[in-house]
Amino acid sequence: MEEPGLISVRTQVVLDTLVGSIAEAVVGRADQPLEAPVEAALAAIGDERAQALARAGYLTRALEVERFERARSPMPWVSEQMGRHQGDGVGWSEAAGALATELAAAEPSGRPEPGDERAVSWRVPGPGGHVRHYLAVRAAGDGRDGGPSADAKRRSWLAGFLIHCIQEAVAPVTGPEAR
Repeated sequence: MEEPGLISVRTQVVLDTLVGSIAEAVVGRADQPLEAPVEAALAAIGDERAQALARAGYLTRALEVERFERARSPMPWVSEQMGRHQGDGVGWSEAAGALATELAAAEPSGRPEPGDERAVSWRVPGPGGHVRHYLAVRAAGDGRDGGPSADAKRRSWLAGFLIHCIQEAVAPVTGPEAR
């Protein structure tokens, strides 16, 4: 690969090691309580199934930040976009849910490529869009449950992931100042 900060790896190695260990850790944290503004933002993602996927995406990003120093790099572009959504008295949760949903909807279908400008999963610092794609696919399951399409499930997961990114860039107001 020619892009700085990217390395070529075998997909099966990524699936067996990185994706597996993160997915297992997410399952172990699934019932972890979250801050009220985050819970409200995740609730905006959709029905109960979509919210569970969004929670898995949110927890995945929390693990990335813990495990990878690169994942802790600032994301000024998220702050800028959140500023657009917080106008006119809109609270953090509503703005975060709307922005996360908007960004997830723009993500290309299938496995995103690093050079695709629509692939927000590659714009977030950390292990990269392919790792995130495989984590989302794993969280979504095999698709035989009669629910939404695999792509819709992946977007719900990504929206939750992005809510954590938004929280990193623009922390929700809590306490007496919160609306």
